[in-house]
This record gives sequence, structure tokens and C-alpha cells, in this order.
Amino acid sequence: MSTSAPPSHHHGGTSKSHSSLYSKRPSNPSERAGEEIEFASQRKIRDTLVNRIRIFAAPYFAEFLGTGVFVLMGCGANLTYTVLTTNAQSAWVGNALGWGIALMTGVFIAGGVSGAMLNPAVTLAFAGYRGLPWIQVPFYFIAEFAGAFVGALLAYACFAHSLDPFDGFNRQINGPFGSAGAFGNFARPFIGNGAAFLSESVGTGLLVIGIFAITDNNNFPARSCTPLAIGLLLTGLALSIGYPTGYSYNPARDLGPRCAAAIWYGADVFTNHGSYTWVPVAGPLAGGIVGSTLYEFLIVSKRALPDIDDNRSISASEHSSLSIAQKSSESLP
Repeated sequence: MSTSAPPSHHHGGTSKSHSSLYSKRPSNPSERAGEEIEFASQRKIRDTLVNRIRIFAAPYFAEFLGTGVFVLMGCGANLTYTVLTTNAQSAWVGNALGWGIALMTGVFIAGGVSGAMLNPAVTLAFAGYRGLPWIQVPFYFIAEFAGAFVGALLAYACFAHSLDPFDGFNRQINGPFGSAGAFGNFARPFIGNGAAFLSESVGTGLLVIGIFAITDNNNFPARSCTPLAIGLLLTGLALSIGYPTGYSYNPARDLGPRCAAAIWYGADVFTNHGSYTWVPVAGPLAGGIVGSTLYEFLIVSKRALPDIDDNRSISASEHSSLSIAQKSSESLP
């Protein structure tokens, strides 16, 4: 149907033209009736219970899928280097790159729908300082843990036959043929749980500080490069301070795959290394809180800067610092 107005009809020396709005309506009563039925049908679809549930659950489905892909790719990188290489140095670099690319992919998948936190420690930090409603936090936690669990299951399914010749069909947690560490993290044998807790807390704190900076529109945000920047951030942390514990920095990324690994490796995955399981859960949660608090209190971005032209008195050093900060903020793209 044309959207242009129909030509004028001359009658008795006068001309009358239909408006363009009226011309869009079907002239045939049956066509108008059919169009009204179609619109009513569309409204009915939108108002269905299933569709309302989909709309409500959309961010949690996105978080589930993003976390699942993140863990699937990350555990896959661990298993690849467990099975294929005896070179610890190349395996470490490869794992760090694998997890960084995995996180980047997960953020690309879920970022536009859920925010792609993919990490309960980050979710907690965003609820505290970035306006995420607290009522949504439990749903995000469930989605993240469930996604990590399913991602680990898929990673094992992909590598089960590759692990058989590696360990002789005997799944082991530790030793030269141990592979459980590809799922749940285990600290080095010579590192106690207290030192491991500190390592996980510091690493997660730095991760959250970096994410806050990368996504802060009032600082120097990465904008369209955010997924890449966050992935490189995780890779950098893995290469720099991740050695003591294997850089979990994410309760879901550790506990979800650990629960999946218990299916094949037994309940010892929870009690190994002095019941280590609590460390990569409590450490990141504590580190995320501390890191986000430090960022909010120590990084004064332009949203918090007073106008240096205000009549209130400020010292010369304050005036200089504010001028530098405002000039820096004005240079933001």
C-alpha cells in the first residue's frame, strides 16, 4: 500500500484531497478489520505470561550464557595445555591468553543485555556502587553459578576422550597426571590457605578497580573496546600476580566447575589442600568489596569535582589540582 496521498478529485470547481495519514488506512473495510485483528494478535503475544517471563529473565539468561561461554573456553584452555604440553612457561602464557579471550567473548555476548558481570564479586561491587538493584543480586548469582557449572560440563564433554590416554582412564586431582585443576583452582602445594586468600583478594580487588575504571564514563572509559580491555586486564593479572593460586578471582568460575568436577573426580575436590574450596569463593568476594570501595573513595572523577569558579574559598593547591582534573576530564572523547 502506497504511503503517498491519493490524487485530488475535482468536483464543481473545488478540490478535496485526502490527508497522508488517512491515506495510510486501508480503504476496504475487510482490510481494516484484518489489520485490527493482526494488531490485537501482536498485543496478545506481547502480553502472554511466557513473554513477560522472558522479558523479566532476559538479563539472567544473558548472564547465564555469557558466564557459560566464558568458563567453557577458559576450562578448555586449561585442559588443552594439561593434555598437550609439558612446557610450564608456554602453558601459563597460553592459559592467561585463553582466559582473557574467554572473558572478552562472554562480555561481548551478554554486555548489552545484562551488563556482563559474569562474576559474583563484580556483581556485588556494582550493587554497592554502580546502582545495580540489590533485589536482582541473588538472581545474578544463580545465573552465574549455573552458567559456570554448565560451561564446565561442556568443557569436560569435549575433552573426555582426550583425557583418557593422558591419565589412563583414571581421573586424578594431583600429581603428574592430575587434571582436576583445569576446573576448580588449587593453590600451589607450598602455599597455605591464608596466603592464598590474600592472593585471591588482592587479585580480585585489582580486577574490580580495573573494571570500574574501564566502565566509568567520567574517567577514561574504554567504551566500544570495553570487552577487549577487560579481557586484557584479566590476562595481565594472570601473568603478573596469578601464579600462587591460579587466578580464580571469581567465585562462580571456581565453585561451578568444581561442582562439575566432583562428578568425575569425587568429593575430594572440595576437601583437597586443607578444604581449600572456601578460599576462591570468600577471597574474591572480600577483594571485590575492598577494590570497589578504594576506587570510589580514592578516584575523584569529574562527576564529583566542584566548580572551581564557585565563590567558596579553596586553597591554591586545591585550585591547581581541580584545574588539572577538569582539564583531563574535558579531554575525554
